[in-house]
Amino acid sequence: MSLHCNEQTFFKKNYFDKKRTELLAAIYNQKYKDFERIYKEIAEKIKNNAEFSEVDQKAINQIQHAYRKFCKELIETCSNDIQKVYKNIKTRMARNVRKQIKEVQYVEYDTWHNNLGFTRDQFRIMLKTVTSFQISTGCSNYCRRCNEWALPGVRKHFTFNAVKRLTKELFEAGNREFVHYSASDPLDWRSGDNSFVDIIEFMAQNGFKSKFGILTKIPKGSEKIIRKLLDLDADFAVSVTEKNRKKIEKIERKVGKKFVIQHDIDRLAIAAGLDEDFASIKSSITDNYGTEITPEGVFLIVPTFTSALNPTGQSRIQVTAETKFFLIKKVGRQALPVEYFKPLQAIDFKGNEFTLKNLLNAQIENILINSNSDSADPPGMMNLSEYFTIFESEAIQCRRKLFPSVIKSLREKILFQNKSENDSRENRYSFFRRNVFDYFEFFQTSNVAQYKKNAFSFYLKAVAEYLKKHPAEKQVILHLRKKDKKKYAAIERCILEVSDNKIDSIIKESKIKTFDLFEILMFKLLDNPYNKTISDFIDNNPVLYDPVTDNFVSAK
Repeated sequence: MSLHCNEQTFFKKNYFDKKRTELLAAIYNQKYKDFERIYKEIAEKIKNNAEFSEVDQKAINQIQHAYRKFCKELIETCSNDIQKVYKNIKTRMARNVRKQIKEVQYVEYDTWHNNLGFTRDQFRIMLKTVTSFQISTGCSNYCRRCNEWALPGVRKHFTFNAVKRLTKELFEAGNREFVHYSASDPLDWRSGDNSFVDIIEFMAQNGFKSKFGILTKIPKGSEKIIRKLLDLDADFAVSVTEKNRKKIEKIERKVGKKFVIQHDIDRLAIAAGLDEDFASIKSSITDNYGTEITPEGVFLIVPTFTSALNPTGQSRIQVTAETKFFLIKKVGRQALPVEYFKPLQAIDFKGNEFTLKNLLNAQIENILINSNSDSADPPGMMNLSEYFTIFESEAIQCRRKLFPSVIKSLREKILFQNKSENDSRENRYSFFRRNVFDYFEFFQTSNVAQYKKNAFSFYLKAVAEYLKKHPAEKQVILHLRKKDKKKYAAIERCILEVSDNKIDSIIKESKIKTFDLFEILMFKLLDNPYNKTISDFIDNNPVLYDPVTDNFVSAK
């Protein structure tokens, strides 16, 4: 089964995320008057809103941080009103924060469930794909470099009954690979007299054992809780930074035990949060694909590079009643082999697993800002540059030399190992012959040239369609990759002239690396998503992704 994914239809868009990107595009293009106009629109929206979701507040905080980052240029070129706008937003949001922290909300299961509007089947499948169960909104740690841009101060909790019911439903759905936190510290959670210790005890009493423990920075006021967790031999680890190091050492001396340390560094490896520069491309904060539950809804999680496009290093796509699928969850080592530049695996509400026809927007953004830098390892094991090496002549020669040993390995693995009662000898031989054929196909130079052209058509089409619909994101990407654009422009002037529909022959005959050639064509689309030569190439070479052979094949 396959499904055309139209994010405009299936997923809810966030207003403030969209405006943040428009503001940054205006700054990068030095259109400061446009920034001022958009900034005033945002201020008016904030003024007329009574409440703001967690997603809203994160985006607004990022908008304010962008203003502070570029305030010198803005103050010099905009009217005096620009500073007033900043102060008005700051005052309004501070008032909102004080109110939320003072009047902490407790979300009951029925209220949360009814607000989702999911069908029974949609909810059932959702439970199977959950990787994060965020039990609170906001965090008491106030980490400057928070990758998640967690809201300072706890504002909202699931009630204990809601946590118990959802935890029970997750385990009954066969899901034991999830964590009880995200953009919050689990030890911040409260419901009446209940703390996280009660969640641990509830799970133990019911035989609910998660594959993953919890991670905490031991927020202020949770010292008694951590001691109880130690007494219960709970599975947890402590995240140590410069800010909480002394406090953790003090607790260890007091209880006479050493904590399991998740990491121990003075500063987080990825500069994010209030250290975001809106200019660099950094690695993702996660390699998990799946679903996140929060007190405010349900979200699909797709890893992304950490950048001005996705400052949290992941794309959180809000699920609505119109959403037709969930991503098949991949966590930990399972997620590492996921190739973020290929259509993802999904599951529909009847439990049918399939591969999406197209890439999600977050995946296309990853492709567009993949600068192949060693300092920005991509989410997953292989990046696009590494993938494109399979089309190089050296790789073809290597596959040809390895053919005898590959055949031997396939024969042993398919014909003699992992046999099952339902797997007939005829089926095994059929599968073996198919694998041999697929491998043979990929060390024939002419076939590889066709597969290479197919891959180009698939990716260039995805990029062109995305850029046509996302002009602000296009400007942000151009700014983030301006150095790379200059580098590839120099290469292009020397060896490439895309005109008169020569792309087919250029792809086939070019002596430069496949990834470099793709980047040249991609930058042409960034200059003009309607480039006729590339559009004609795409139209003349319709392509589909075949998950069986893991190749891009002709759709003719």
